[in-house]
Amino acid sequence: MRRSKSELEATRLSKISTSMIRRMFEVVQEAKKRGIDIINLSIGEPDFDTHPEIVEKACEAMRKGYTHYTSNFGIEELRDAIAEKYGVDARNVMVTTGASEALLNASFAFIERGSKVVIPSPNFLSYFSYAKMCEGKIVQFKTHPSFEIDLNAFNEIMDKDVSIVFLNYPNNPTGFISDGKTLKAVAEISQDCGAVVVSDEIYDTIYYDKKPESLAGLENVVVVNGFSKSLAMTGWRIGFVIADNALLDSMLKVHQVNGVCAPAFAQKAVADILTSGKAEEIVAEMVKEFRVRRDFVYNELKKMGFEAVKPEGAFYIFPKVPMNCVEFAEKLVEHGVAVTPGIPFGDWNENYIRISYATSMENLRKAMERIRGFVESIE
Repeated sequence: MRRSKSELEATRLSKISTSMIRRMFEVVQEAKKRGIDIINLSIGEPDFDTHPEIVEKACEAMRKGYTHYTSNFGIEELRDAIAEKYGVDARNVMVTTGASEALLNASFAFIERGSKVVIPSPNFLSYFSYAKMCEGKIVQFKTHPSFEIDLNAFNEIMDKDVSIVFLNYPNNPTGFISDGKTLKAVAEISQDCGAVVVSDEIYDTIYYDKKPESLAGLENVVVVNGFSKSLAMTGWRIGFVIADNALLDSMLKVHQVNGVCAPAFAQKAVADILTSGKAEEIVAEMVKEFRVRRDFVYNELKKMGFEAVKPEGAFYIFPKVPMNCVEFAEKLVEHGVAVTPGIPFGDWNENYIRISYATSMENLRKAMERIRGFVESIE
């Protein structure tokens, strides 16, 4: 007897839903069909194009023959440049096909079926999907309203059944940067329980006043990073991991049949831009603009009466809203602004929305005016 389409899906995927993302997409598309001009503040990537110098370096690399497979670990020049930046040995660096591949590799390498996966809430929505794919048991703990980790609360939920702890600072969706001392304490507690910490540091160069501290080099930590956000290269798919050799070997087992290797020409272009010092200049230009936008959006939201923690990094803000986040987001679309409801980012986020300020100041000014009009209409 033939199985239905729904029965063809592996059971480990049955708890993973795309309904929220699909629902908001459909709401926005329907509004556009009705002629509503939508300013999209739900985008999770820089609105800047990749710098022309990086594009030229990639073209040069292709002309020189960087069009073939590389080592699974990546080209030496890029691994050396990353190692130098983080003060680690190049043998502890592996280049991946974007940071998402690195996160998936770590999940399959270290989440044992039935083990606990600890995720502070709010947090990047993909961590929940990775845990479900690997049939782990998700354990969340609340960081609201400050978004800082409470070490006592964290300690209480940690035990020998925990396989992985996911961290993400600067944080998506809040822009919060946790204190380095706190993060190291999380790593120590996790090590005592035999757990691996996956520290997703993809926004580590996009910060304003408080510099984030990396956990690179700690024995039980896998640092995940990449160049999608820092160099506006989301479509290029260049990520990397930094980890102890034993952890790296485990991830290699997944990487060699999953990502295999990142595009050779893109690896070479990034290596050249890092060693030239141009990367720091590119990041500084973007951060300067993001800071202006951050200050504007935060100040405007506060004037409207929203509760919000001022972002210290990334390009998101996570304000509390006066109704259910899905209802708020759907009604806001009617006023011409798309935001992301807080529910996909974990528990206790029913009254929060994520706003991305990775768009022009012109768009942000219009969007804040429209949000103000909506808020006034429901008061």
